[in-house]
Amino acid sequence: MVSFGGYVSVPVIIASFLKGIKSITHEQTLTNSLTTKINSHFVTKVALSFDNQKQINQLPQEKVAVTGNLLRYQLFQKPKKPATIRNWKPARPAGGLKIQNFIYITAGNQGSHHLNLIIKKIIPQLDNYNIIHQTGKNDFNYFKKISQKKPNYFVSNYFETDDFSWIINNSQIIISRSGANTSQEIVALNKKSILIPIPKSQQNEQYLNALWVKDHIPDTIIIKDENLTSQKLLDSIQQISKIDIKSNQQNNKPNNKLLQLIHEII
Repeated sequence: MVSFGGYVSVPVIIASFLKGIKSITHEQTLTNSLTTKINSHFVTKVALSFDNQKQINQLPQEKVAVTGNLLRYQLFQKPKKPATIRNWKPARPAGGLKIQNFIYITAGNQGSHHLNLIIKKIIPQLDNYNIIHQTGKNDFNYFKKISQKKPNYFVSNYFETDDFSWIINNSQIIISRSGANTSQEIVALNKKSILIPIPKSQQNEQYLNALWVKDHIPDTIIIKDENLTSQKLLDSIQQISKIDIKSNQQNNKPNNKLLQLIHEII
């Protein structure tokens, strides 16, 4: 039995304990949820995504194993250019200037209306960049119209895993929220990023995730949501585009530590 922290797992974990069924609860964030704290007393092992001593001290330490997250294995393959953007031919600026960077903009599956409004203001000033923007469903139609006039700008409301894997491997700059999976993917691939944490995430976990990314990749730029302006974002893009960071794609492998932990307790 493996739980990933949802509150509905608590009665199932307790029932498994009473029936003598081995179990694992996995905390994906840098802070322990109430669910994880309760489950920790009944599970065989507590798997953590981060080696965070403060977090470990709140749990039965003999049960703790730092496994990281199960990142998508497609990230570490050589993904082919997806059909969704195969016919997109990125533009080059007038005068033959070299396009500086390929930017991927995302805010999770639902997108972020706030971030999208900021992007809307600076698109005319980003002609030196090729941009793929995951808008989310609500804003897609509006940005689709913009993309029809901007050959350097491609939009979609959502990308499947294979599409996402090609995009994140080929992007030079990622503009994103800082969920646990996104943060670990950025670090695993050693990508330049501008992170805008969700301001009201549980126990401020997204801001802590962003700080963790910056610890691993010091050139990471963090902008608090309440401080986000079009000028600040534009300045950050121009600043980070001048920094050279080599991708780690060739040196990384999928993280199977959680799977190994499951096999250990069976």
